Amino acid sequence: MSTIRQRIEERLNLLESMLTAQKHITNPDDVLETIASVSKFYSVLSEEQREFVQAARWATDSRNVWKLESA
Repeated sequence: MSTIRQRIEERLNLLESMLTAQKHITNPDDVLETIASVSKFYSVLSEEQREFVQAARWATDSRNVWKLESA
């Protein structure tokens, strides 16, 4: 049985893979559904996770290409 934290991580990983595949441009409804499935746990997300969800929402709303920046 998976814990809530494991399920959150799985959903965040799914969201990241969707963004990397530019699904937020080609299929925004599915991405918004995934964002919603993570957002309901907003109070237990780390600051970094919250920022990621916000960035994902922004990219989806604005239909901007998702690019990972090199460190």
